[in-house]
Amino acid sequence: MRKKVNYFLIVAGALLFLLNLWSADFRTEEINFWSAGASILMVVLGFVELRKYNNEN
Repeated sequence: MRKKVNYFLIVAGALLFLLNLWSADFRTEEINFWSAGASILMVVLGFVELRKYNNEN
């Protein structure tokens, strides 16, 4: 169950990042950097937790 949550964090973070870029019409001057940073941190956290989970087993 815990492994599925990690994959959810990775997929949801990547999707939020893509939607953030899409809403800014892929122009860097219109990107909400707080939202983009939060979605990137979700992906990083998902990978870190997945790695910790794999090291425990």
